Amino acid sequence: MLERLHAREGGVMLTGAAAFAAMWRAIPVLRPLGEAARLAPVLWVLERTYRLFLRLRPHLQAWLR
Repeated sequence: MLERLHAREGGVMLTGAAAFAAMWRAIPVLRPLGEAARLAPVLWVLERTYRLFLRLRPHLQAWLR
C-alpha cells in the first residue's frame, strides 16, 4: 500500500490519480481540478502521469539527497 497513494471518499477506496483528485475536491481552491478529474479522459491522463512519476520518484529522491 505504500507504493501508491490511497484515499477514501464517500466510503469508496481510491488509489493513484483518483486519490489525488479526491484530495483536490476536499480543498476549496483545488476543487475545480478535482471535479475535472471526474471526466474519464482527464483521469486517464492524470493516471498515466502518476505512473510515470512513480517510476521516476526513486531517482528524484536519490538526486535530492
